[in-house]
Amino acid sequence: MKKHPALKFFASILVAIVLAALPTLAWEHHSLITKPLLSSMPLVSSQPPVEVVALEDFLTAMEPVLETKLAEEEQWARNTMEAYAPLPDALAFRATGDPSDIRKRFFEAIRINPDSRAALYLSELVEDPEAPRTGLDPAAVTLVPGSSELKQFRFLPIAPGDKVSPLEVLCTASHEPDYGLDIGLFVDNGTDFGARYGFGEQPFGDPDLVYGSQAPFHMGFYHESPLVFLFAAYLKATYPEFRIHLYKTLAETAFDHGQDYWGWRFMGWGLHHVMDLSMPYHSTVLPGYSTFKMLFINLLSILGYPQYVDDALQLVSNRHMALERFQGIQFVRLTRSGDAAHPLMRALQQADAVAAYNDAVPREEVARQSNALAGEMNTILTEYMPHRFVNDPGVELGEESDLDQVVELVVSDHGPEAVESLNVAIGKTMTLLNTYARGYITSILVN
Repeated sequence: MKKHPALKFFASILVAIVLAALPTLAWEHHSLITKPLLSSMPLVSSQPPVEVVALEDFLTAMEPVLETKLAEEEQWARNTMEAYAPLPDALAFRATGDPSDIRKRFFEAIRINPDSRAALYLSELVEDPEAPRTGLDPAAVTLVPGSSELKQFRFLPIAPGDKVSPLEVLCTASHEPDYGLDIGLFVDNGTDFGARYGFGEQPFGDPDLVYGSQAPFHMGFYHESPLVFLFAAYLKATYPEFRIHLYKTLAETAFDHGQDYWGWRFMGWGLHHVMDLSMPYHSTVLPGYSTFKMLFINLLSILGYPQYVDDALQLVSNRHMALERFQGIQFVRLTRSGDAAHPLMRALQQADAVAAYNDAVPREEVARQSNALAGEMNTILTEYMPHRFVNDPGVELGEESDLDQVVELVVSDHGPEAVESLNVAIGKTMTLLNTYARGYITSILVN
């Protein structure tokens, strides 16, 4: 049915809002979140060391099996996902027996950035971010080496034949999708592979920003109002479920054929996307804005008053950034101090909190519960974060020089009780993450 011109214009304004409003990273330092979780999970922590295998060697050994498995995976996605963009037939993985281009063929078949590093490494938190660095150059690990987050970590090279801890492999891999795997995959991202991958134009997020292009793979807006979906059906074109299921299949396939290193590595990639959905700002378009308010400010913009929309976008972006930085700083400090009794650590160490996992869980449980926490999280942020960080639309938080002092500013503005209140709110999301991360891992290892 053809959309009425007025509705089409209204929808175009909503598109602009979502394009501008969405930051693209979820939790800071995924590996620091997974470490206490996995350390308290004997199914992972008691595993013996595994032998490192180069990606090309894994792919060469598994080529015929992967041809079948990836064909089945494609059929699953086509049958299951409402807004899935099918893989072009020319990119389907074939067992050609040619090792010279096997990495490229594999990356294109699973539609990740073909320049993805997939380096052999383990990451660890450094004691002093300003000290001279050792280990791999960040450019050997990530496609976006200028990220300030990288200053906190050292990348230790490992080599084929080395024996490494599965826990460390999984921790390291749980952050890896934020190192560029999903960058530039759409036709309007200006990449040659984006033009070939078949995903079409980027449905939301900023296609002109490097990290912005990964948004549809790391965000899942499954629980917005039907009215929002009426005007913004493109929000359904999200791919976390695709990545979670794909990497789960690859992990299980690797384990089934004795390729344990890559079983743990792929599991970490999938775990990343499960974790992202636990972040309220990745499951909710505009936390703190009801459907009515969202549509009302759209209407004001149509009538020539765009400031209300602009202010909303800036505030939501700033709140998302303030939350991530506060959380990231907390986990860096807790990791360095070894404070296992902290509420955030305890939330991740609830060893009996294992939820049964099935393919519907990312959408119907993780994203749904995360979305339900969004309003409360917004209220806590606006009450206890520094006022100008989260309540002043004239502030571009990414340009504020004291963002890295956000924890101290919370204490100075509202007292130590405010930090406790923020920790309680974040702890609820960590409990959610913990419950379903354990379920995801268990479903792969016990099948």
